[in-house]
This record gives sequence, C-alpha cells and structure tokens, in this order.
Amino acid sequence: MSNNTKLFSFGFLAINLQFALVTSIAALFFAFVGYLNVLGIPPATAGFILSADALAALIVLPLITPFVHMGTARRWLFGGAVALSVALFMVGHVSSVPLLTAARLLQGAGFICVVASLNTLAVQFIPKEMSGSAFGYISLVRLVPYAFIPLLFSFFAISPAEFGKVLNVAAVLALLPFLMLMLPPPQHVVAKEMSNSPGLAGIITSLRSGSVMVLLLSTLLFFCGYSAIFYYLKQFGHTVGIANASVFFTICTLVMIVIRLLFSRLFDACNKGLVCAAGLFIVAVCYGLLPFSSSGMFFVLAGFTGFGWGIAMPLQAAAMFDISPPAAQAMNQNLLVLMMQGGFFIGPIFGGQLISTFGYNVLFLSLAGTTLVAGLLMIRLGCIRMPTRQ
Repeated sequence: MSNNTKLFSFGFLAINLQFALVTSIAALFFAFVGYLNVLGIPPATAGFILSADALAALIVLPLITPFVHMGTARRWLFGGAVALSVALFMVGHVSSVPLLTAARLLQGAGFICVVASLNTLAVQFIPKEMSGSAFGYISLVRLVPYAFIPLLFSFFAISPAEFGKVLNVAAVLALLPFLMLMLPPPQHVVAKEMSNSPGLAGIITSLRSGSVMVLLLSTLLFFCGYSAIFYYLKQFGHTVGIANASVFFTICTLVMIVIRLLFSRLFDACNKGLVCAAGLFIVAVCYGLLPFSSSGMFFVLAGFTGFGWGIAMPLQAAAMFDISPPAAQAMNQNLLVLMMQGGFFIGPIFGGQLISTFGYNVLFLSLAGTTLVAGLLMIRLGCIRMPTRQ
C-alpha cells in the first residue's frame, strides 16, 4: 500500500489505462447477440453462450484468488491477456456452438485473471487517505467504455456481420498489458510483501471478519438487483408500452459519470458505509416505483437510479479497502469482484423465475427489498469502528 498522498502517480494512471482497455473489450460484446443471430444460432442457445464467460469467471476467480498477490500479479496479468486474446480471435472465427462456448469460457477466464491482477496491482498505488477518490476514478474508467463503445459502433456503421473483424483488432489490443513490463514495482513494496501470499489461510481469516462478510453480502445483494435490472428492464418497457426503454441505461450511465467526476474526492470525507447505504436506499425506492411509473416518471427514476448506483459502487470498493489490513487488501478486492460475478449469475436466474411465476411487479418489489437489505448491511458496517492499520 502506498505511503504517500499522491494519487495520480504514473503507476495509478497505468493501471487505469489497463482497466479502460479490458473494459472496452468487454463493452464490445453489447453487439454479440446480433452477431450470433447472423450465425443463425437460436436464442435459447445464444443465451447460454452469452452467459458462459460470467460462469467461467465465477468458477476461476475463487480458485486463483489465493495465488494472485504482489509477487505473482504480473504473471497472472500476462497469462490472462494471452488467454483473452486467443479467445477473442476464436470468437471471431468459429461458428459452431461448442467452439463458441469454449471460446467464451476461455474469454471469461482470461478476463477475470486480468481484472484480479489489476486489482492486486492497483492497491499498492492507493494512499490510505484517498481510497474513496481512487475507487471513484477507477469505477469511472471502467464505466465510460459502456457509454461510448455503442456510439462508436453507430458512428462507424459497424454491422453485426462485421463483429468478427472488430474482434480481430480487439485480440491484438488485448496483448497491450505486456507494456506493464515497463512499469517497475514501487520502491515501498518490500521483498517480503512481494513474495508472500495470504493463501487459503488469508481467505479464511477475511471470511471470519464480520465487517468483511457484511460488505460481501451487501455487494452480492446489490449486484443481484443490478444484474436483473440490466437484463429485464428493456423487456418490461416493451410490455408496458414505454418506447426506447433502453434510454434508461443511457441516463443512468451519464449520471454515474457526473457523480464520479464531481464527487469522487468527497467520498474520502464521509462515512463510506453510511453514504453508501443512502445511495442504496435511493436505488431501492427507484426499483420499487418502476412498475408503477408512467413513461415520463420512468426516465426520471433512471436519473435517480444512476445517482444511487454512482455512489454505491465505488464506496463498496473503497470501504473494503479501508476495513482490510494491508496484506489482505488486494485479495479482499477480488472477493468483492467474486460477489459481483455471483450477483450477475444469481440475479438473472431468480429474476427470470419471478417474472414467469409472478410478473414484473413482484420482480421489481423483490429487487427493492434485496437492495434495501444491502443498504441496511452498509449502515451496520458504517457503525463498526474501522480497524487500525498496522
């Protein structure tokens, strides 16, 4: 962990460039459904191919977390970059379901190796007094590609049939993490810290911490709701006659960008648990009101939802940084990513079941309830005294 008070060091900027790169590659796959349609793959099969990368990440991350630390992070980064590059090339050149599924599984494994490595490398450049600012900017960097990649597709008029060519370029760009070889480890990272890994014992110790478990559960509940909204809101808009329901996410994204640009520095001056809880409560109210909103109110709620998301996401990561001892900071960030992946796996499954059995009203009210519980857990975290760093 950095002992200085300078956030925008060369190392921090280099890590953020890598985050921007890997997120931009992930954002390309908003157009993947259209490409699968061109290949003639039926929707039911396409759905499994779409989710295969998240499934791989969910399996791989807990297996590699004990072994990704300061001394090994670069090797995992390079290995993940190679796997991601190969997978992208495969996706653009195969058309059978088994090979596409295999490519997506490899893509998810490579992606999560890169992200886990970047999380590990990032914490060493974050001053302990600036975790809120740091994760506000990191989350901003990881958000912006999702706003601009679709616009670039429209600007260059890239058709679904050309998606394979785009992936050829992405496969080359995925190898850019090798430029991290030019980035020397910071001087304050001592040899002992570079060589030691928390290992399985470190994970068990973290999971025995009440504060860590509260934050992990809150994150899981939040992302269960977030993922269900992401996958099912557009369908809901169609059923109630709201035109351009996907604009909801455009509004949310723009608001989140503004929040993180303007308020990231303020995140360090607040009680992160309590302010995060406030953001989650705003989101919970919005979820609960969605099924009863008119077209105009629907888009107003998008703004408030983006406001809550923009606060909650970076503050959960910043809070995890603050409550973790230095040796466990990187590992606990990866446990947080595991909860996000778990949310993206669980949310759509249970969301689909609720819709088919009870309809959209029950879905949104259930999501409001889970997000409310996530907020209550953050209040508990906010009232727990942070442990003193050694």
